[in-house]
Order: sequence, then structure tokens, then C-alpha cells
Amino acid sequence: MASNATSRNACPPPMKATSNGAFQGDNPLDFALPLAILQICLVLVVARGLAYIMKPLRQPRVIAEIIGGILLGPSALGRNKSYLNAVFPPRSLTVLDTLANMGLIFFLFLAGLELDLKSLHRSGKRVIAIALAGISLPFALGIGSSFVLQQTIAKGADTTTFLVFMGVALSITAFPVLARILAELKLLTTNVGRVALSAAAINDIAAWILLALAIALSGHDRSPLVSLWVFLAGCGFVICAILIIPPIFKWMSQQCHEGEPVEEVR
Repeated sequence: MASNATSRNACPPPMKATSNGAFQGDNPLDFALPLAILQICLVLVVARGLAYIMKPLRQPRVIAEIIGGILLGPSALGRNKSYLNAVFPPRSLTVLDTLANMGLIFFLFLAGLELDLKSLHRSGKRVIAIALAGISLPFALGIGSSFVLQQTIAKGADTTTFLVFMGVALSITAFPVLARILAELKLLTTNVGRVALSAAAINDIAAWILLALAIALSGHDRSPLVSLWVFLAGCGFVICAILIIPPIFKWMSQQCHEGEPVEEVR
């Protein structure tokens, strides 16, 4: 019994990066790089195809990408285990998830470059009011629905944890998705886009704090200090991004004049 449980919980063997080729008898899907290329091409083809189909409906491309993810994932095509184990085997998801997160980081960096922080300071009170209004009503609705759902599909769940989790789940704003929509509609640099993105950022911060609280409440064998450290680390990151990183970038921009290469510091 112990050996069977150990074999089920064992990590899958690592994948080699490249193969010797199909003509050498290797299956390219057993190697990380060919499989990652196939996964990326499949995701792009499905996402662009759905975007073309949904173009008459005037829907943003990110909606097509969400639907494509549902279709390619375990909810639709993934129900076929042969397809899932061949195209999206569990041992390949680490590489795919890493590439996806790198792309998300680069996109949010480019979106941040488009924002004007001075204009955000001028509309600070309005942004905070919109953020509070955007998170308060969905959070209240989530709390109300949690009482109904706990009696049906969540029997036995801790009341406080489930209450906070449902409130956060319905009130959180997908910041990357909103940034994609605003960028596609050419609204990212407008006043409406700046206010919407700033309000979404505030909502995200509040939602992640509440989510850390829910995790702390749900962990019976976990110290509550874990969530406190997560919160303090997040605050430290925000302070570092506001007070330390901008002077460094300002110094870097001063070292490179327009039209001239960057001088190496020795």
C-alpha cells in the first residue's frame, strides 16, 4: 500500500530539451522544446481562429483566448485522456506555465510604460472611490451567495473561510485581462483607461490581502504568521517599486542620451 501511494505521488521524470529527430526513432513529443513549440502553436491557432470568428460580435481578443483555454483544457478536449497526455502531459506544464508567466510579466511591464503616474495622482480620490464601489457590491453579493451555496455544494466547509473566499472570488478584477482589453481598444493612455486600470490595481491589492486572510483562516495546521509575512513582503515590494526602482531607471535613462548607445559602467 505504501509503495503504491509513493508511486502515485512521485514526481514525473524530467524531460530532455531536444530530440535527435523523428528519423532517429525519437518521438518529438517526449522532449521539452518540440512539445512546447507544438503547445504554443496550438494555443495561437485556436486563439486567433476564435478571435476571427468572434470579430463580427465586436468582442476583445482576450475573450477568444479565454474560450480557447477552456476548449484546450480539461473542461473540453482534455476529457480525452489520450489527447491530454500527448499534447499537455503533466510534466510539460511547468515549462508552459513558466513561458506564460514570462509573457505576462513582459506585457504588464509594457502596459506600465504607457501609464502616466502624474495623471494618476491628479485623479487619486476618484480612482479610490471607483475602486471601493467596484469591490464593495460584488463582495457583499459573494457573502450573500455563500450562505446559499454552503447549504448545497459546500456542506461541511468552514463558514468564515468560505464566506471570505466567495466574497473575494466575485470581487477580484483580473488586472491583466483588463489591461489587454484597454490596450486592444486603444484606451490604455486615455483618461478612462488610466482610471479603470488604477481602480483595478487597487481592487487587486485589496483582493489579494483578503485572499491571504482566507488562506490563513483555512489552514488549521499552518501558522497565521505565514499570511502576515506574505502581506509584509507584498508591502515591501510595492514600497521598493515606488521609492527605489524609479531612481535607478532615471539614472539609467540619464546615461543614455537620445540616439546614442548606452555606455558600459566599469
